[in-house]
Amino acid sequence: MAESPPLVIHVAYSPLNGVIDPTRISQIAPGADVVVAPYDLGHDQRTRRSETPTTTDLAIGEPAMSDDLRDALARAEVMITLDAPLDLPIYAPHLRWIQAVGSGVGQFVPSRLQESPIVLTNAAGIGAIPIAEWVLARVLAVYKRLDEHAEQQRNHVWNQKLGALLAGRQALVVGLGAIGREVGRRLKAFDVEVVGVIRSWTPGISSPEADKVIGPDRLMDALGSANIVVVSVPGTAANANLFDARAFAAMRRGAIFINVARGSLVEESALIEALRSGHLRAAAVDVTRQEPLPADSPLWDTPNLSISPHSSASADRYLERVAELFYDNLARYVGGQDLVNVVDLTRQY
Repeated sequence: MAESPPLVIHVAYSPLNGVIDPTRISQIAPGADVVVAPYDLGHDQRTRRSETPTTTDLAIGEPAMSDDLRDALARAEVMITLDAPLDLPIYAPHLRWIQAVGSGVGQFVPSRLQESPIVLTNAAGIGAIPIAEWVLARVLAVYKRLDEHAEQQRNHVWNQKLGALLAGRQALVVGLGAIGREVGRRLKAFDVEVVGVIRSWTPGISSPEADKVIGPDRLMDALGSANIVVVSVPGTAANANLFDARAFAAMRRGAIFINVARGSLVEESALIEALRSGHLRAAAVDVTRQEPLPADSPLWDTPNLSISPHSSASADRYLERVAELFYDNLARYVGGQDLVNVVDLTRQY
C-alpha cells in the first residue's frame, strides 16, 4: 500500500521564520514538511483588500509571486500567514486550513476562500489584553488630565488642574468579544458600571465582564447614558458607519469615544464635528478609515482627539503566542478535532 504524502505546512508570514519550531511540529505531526515562502502585503494594501468588494482593482499593486512561493502553495495542506494571494484556491489546490496571524480577516475575503474547502482560523484573543490596557490608559489620561499636565510641564507652567473621578461612571462596550470582555473586566475593577452590546443577544443572557448585556437594537438608547463608549466589534460590511452623525448625537454630552476596532465603523466627518462642537469631551482612535492616515487629514488637528497608528496591541511575545495557538490547532487538525477560532467568512468573524 502506498504511503500517504507528508503533511506540508507553509509558513508564509516572514516574521514567523525562526519562531515556528519544526521540532514542535514534528512532535505533533511526525513527518510533516515545513516550507517557508513569504507572502506579505503592505498595511495599506491589506486595508484596501478589507474594504474593496471585488478583486478587479486589487490586482494592481499586489506583490509578485516567486517560484518558491508558487511551489509552496502548490504543495501546502496547511498555511500560517497574515495574508494570502488573490484567487488562492487556484494556486493551492491541496490547501485545507489557514491559521491567520491576526484577528482581522477582511484581507482574506478577496482570496476566494468561500469557493473552496479551506477553513480559516484567526488569532482572536491574543491581542485582547494589551488592547484593553491601552483603552484603560486612554480613559485614565482623559479623566486624570494627564495630557494637559504634560503640556504644562513642556511649557514650564504650574497651574493646578484636578482630574475627575472614574469610579461610578458608566461605560458602554460595543462588542463583547475577546477585546470587549477584557476591557469590561478592567473597567469593572475601577468600579465603572459596564454595559455590553452583543449582536447575538437573547433574553436572560449575561457576562461576567459586564453588569448588563443588551442587543444592538438598544444601542442608540444606551448611548445617551454612557460616559465612555468603547467600540470593539468586527469591521464587517454590516457594521460600516455604525457610528455616524446620528450615533454621535445620541451620545451623552461630555462622553468619551474610543475605537479599537476598524476605521470603517466610524463616519469620521461626524466624529470631527462632535469634537469640534464640544458635544464629546474627547476621543481616542487606534484605527482610521485610511491607513496610513494621510498627512492632510483633518483628523490630525481635531481638538481633543488622540490618534495612534494601529498600535494598541503589544509586540511582547505576540508571535510566540500565535505559534502556541497554531500548535494547539495543528494537534486538533491532525486528530480530526474541531479547530479553535474558526471564522465564518460570510460574517468575517
